[in-house]
Amino acid sequence: MSRNATSRREFLTLPLALLLAPLLGRAACAATDARKAKYGADVSILYGVLTYRLEGTMTETVDRAAGQYDVTIAGEGDGIANRIESRGTLWQGRWAPLQTRAFFSVKGRESRSDITYDYTQRSIAYHFKGETFFLRRLRVADDVLVMPEGLYVDDTISAALNYTDQLWVPQSDGSYLTRVVRRKKAENEGADDVQQHYQAELIPFMLKVAVDAATGKSTAHIDLTRFSSWAKQDQPGRITFGAGRRIENLSLPMMLGTSVQIRIATG
Repeated sequence: MSRNATSRREFLTLPLALLLAPLLGRAACAATDARKAKYGADVSILYGVLTYRLEGTMTETVDRAAGQYDVTIAGEGDGIANRIESRGTLWQGRWAPLQTRAFFSVKGRESRSDITYDYTQRSIAYHFKGETFFLRRLRVADDVLVMPEGLYVDDTISAALNYTDQLWVPQSDGSYLTRVVRRKKAENEGADDVQQHYQAELIPFMLKVAVDAATGKSTAHIDLTRFSSWAKQDQPGRITFGAGRRIENLSLPMMLGTSVQIRIATG
């Protein structure tokens, strides 16, 4: 049985997969670049009634000679844990994901996703199972998408690596556009709204990068509404980039007095 709803995983997956990944860095002249760094996330729900802190480690290996990368992100805190594994290849001059697996647990609510990309067959197999936040309603998605010709498709880790390595070519207006796979949700989906069947879809993921006048650092705003029903139309997420075009901070304002703050060691 599959149902459509906003879950803890919904608003945590984006930050913890999308922004923990950006630590991916450009190699310093070596064919293989292996790095490890710490990250942390602070989650406040219902105006601070529930708070969670997660501390973890990112392990990244990029083999440019072989055209392969492998990234593992794992963290744990009191009542919260996550693990993300992504491996990919150099395809048509840019990093492209081959498989992405993610596991999240928040106060006993578990969710798992497994996405496999086949560039020969031009297909994407998407599998997800998770619970909603308040009522713990189950949702399950099992779908196969056609990968359109001429469109870039990423997971959040390959997108971050492409941006860091300057393999993500900007549009004519300077913005960066790619597509990522997500569960197809209703536009007016509420916190525990469910539906009987799920499908996956490719959605646009865009970065508009600008320099912050106060700090001199590059920043970007991202529309979260296609990713999570906790997102608010008038409050996009904010990414701050540090040295080497790596993300060092993410601020995600959400509905119901919820916020996610992620800090990444980029040094």
